Amino acid sequence: MKKNKENVAQFASYHQVLQLNPFDAVVCLRKVDTIAYEIVDYNDKLSSFIELQDANAIQAHCFFTEQSWQQLLNILQQEFNVVRTLDHYTGCKSKTFAVSVQQLADKIVAIILREEQNDSKPYLQFVEQHVSPVLTTDLQGRIIHQNIAATSLLPNKHHCLIGLDIFSLVESEYLNEFKLLFSKTIRGSAFGMPKCLFQDQMLSNEPFYLRTHPTYYKGEIVGVHLFVKDANSFINEQEAFYYLALMDELTGIWNRKAFKEHWLLHLNDKKNENRQAALILVDIDRFKKFNESLGEGKGDELMRKFSQRLSELCHSKCSLYRYNSDEFIFILKDASISKIEHIANSILEVLKQPFMIDGQEYFISVSIGISLSPADGKDIETLVRKADQALFSVKEHGRSHFRYYREDMTTVFPNEALMEAHLRRAIEFNELSIHLQPQMDLNNNSINSFEALLRWNNRKFGFVSPAQFIPIAEASGLIIEIGDWIIDEVCRYQKEWHMKGYRPVRIAINISPKQFRKENFARKIKATLKKYNVSPELIEVEITESSMTNVHETFSILTELKQLGVFVSVDDFGTGYSSLSYLKRYPIDIIKIDQSFIADIEKDDKNEAIIKAIISMSHNLGLEVIAEGIEEPSQVAFLKRHHCQKGQGYLYNKPLPVESIVKKYFVS
Repeated sequence: MKKNKENVAQFASYHQVLQLNPFDAVVCLRKVDTIAYEIVDYNDKLSSFIELQDANAIQAHCFFTEQSWQQLLNILQQEFNVVRTLDHYTGCKSKTFAVSVQQLADKIVAIILREEQNDSKPYLQFVEQHVSPVLTTDLQGRIIHQNIAATSLLPNKHHCLIGLDIFSLVESEYLNEFKLLFSKTIRGSAFGMPKCLFQDQMLSNEPFYLRTHPTYYKGEIVGVHLFVKDANSFINEQEAFYYLALMDELTGIWNRKAFKEHWLLHLNDKKNENRQAALILVDIDRFKKFNESLGEGKGDELMRKFSQRLSELCHSKCSLYRYNSDEFIFILKDASISKIEHIANSILEVLKQPFMIDGQEYFISVSIGISLSPADGKDIETLVRKADQALFSVKEHGRSHFRYYREDMTTVFPNEALMEAHLRRAIEFNELSIHLQPQMDLNNNSINSFEALLRWNNRKFGFVSPAQFIPIAEASGLIIEIGDWIIDEVCRYQKEWHMKGYRPVRIAINISPKQFRKENFARKIKATLKKYNVSPELIEVEITESSMTNVHETFSILTELKQLGVFVSVDDFGTGYSSLSYLKRYPIDIIKIDQSFIADIEKDDKNEAIIKAIISMSHNLGLEVIAEGIEEPSQVAFLKRHHCQKGQGYLYNKPLPVESIVKKYFVS
């Protein structure tokens, strides 16, 4: 305290506004008349923020420089709790300040100055003008700051909460959950409570949604921001939990799910049609070595500090997302090349300072790949893949810089050994997914079956073609583990759909020869069906002719599968030399005509003859026929004339993610 100690005693509960706020310059004044104010107290930061005319003066007009006081007085004479800006004036040590005024008691006000930094505003800059009420506490839970939105909602008897214990404000029924939330937050993670309520119904008459974020100052956690959101703004409690699902638990920033949803919002916003956007992919170089040397706990601490440092570069048109364990993505809207390179260079610059973990300095470097929309594409998968390719090019050329995507950048793994190494971690890193392609009933245009197809979105190289990775998986034996994962996922989907009341559909699963010939293959199918309580007729096992070279072994396995009640189909029929004998020998339900025959229906009379023969023979044997690779209406007309039951291909739909299939065919 600098002045008038005897006059401050009566305002002891408000004195906290100066001593507890670690971010801002604060000065408390007493109103004498319309234009006269006296200095009551101010904190140490004031003199570093703004030049003073006479630090020992009592009268405000003598304490501040003349021009400074005139601008501050203009704000004092306007409506309180509205942020104003002081921009470029004599006596100011920095370029711009956001200034807010808080009424502490009768005739006592506090002027709070917060320094602004160009267009890339640190996270704290948004607190004051945040549309929702925000309270900031220290590590012990004492309130050190309340923003304008919070002040505007407080009743007269509680118009200032600064200095109070946040735990004393929370209603008892929510207190235990809040304490747990708070303790986790000060360790560096962001959390949320779908429902919370303060005593005396402060800030809200009804339980509100509360989100907590760790407060950083000079790289260290010094407290907690509490964001209050009207719970009624959510349709229901599930939507509140959905909002929580958009946040990364470890770092508190947006996660991959939010990244995808926010990009869709960006694409659907008409204002962005003619504006360039940039996707900036940031990958931590050799992060694995940090985790190995520090241990998981300290590695998490380093990740939180790294995320916070990156988040300080965000502003209204630049958002940050944690995409994978050690990859982050910035979306920069309305992005000129100068703005893109300003962000990229700022990322590299902020990482020049070390991170302190247990008193030891650690340095992190990153590689950055950039793709542009719409030049490089609009859909998120394409943009991420191309940013990945630019990132790989950076790593090939020494790391720790940035590059834009170019068409001549390779789209494949540099070697098969590296592909195999990444494929071995694909399940662990949640990189594999299933797409489904509908099979159309050609008689009535209904759909009651799908084929499951595997997709791989690698964390380093983006989307990898099945034509590239399936042979590697086969050769290395990884195909068995991957195949088991597909069976489990398909059965899990079937159970989930049944629980939601969706109509039953059959899903065909491609089985590799190696997996098919495993001694316990049929038992594994049976165990998975039992695990998820799935009806066997909803599963189709799709094999190729190369799986059936051993007659006795094949017959035994297929017999077991038929006893379970699952369907069996033969894929790519017609491409092998002994196909006809298979039909006679084995218990098969479905024949799939290879797409190479379908593509040439109108070009080759022999193809027509083969297709007609396959369909006729299959019908005589009681088998269902599915034609693959349909792309033209004329192909459909031919197949209908010859009574082919089903068809699949791009004419109807390409393989789609499971979520898209559900929306299109189950809940639309």
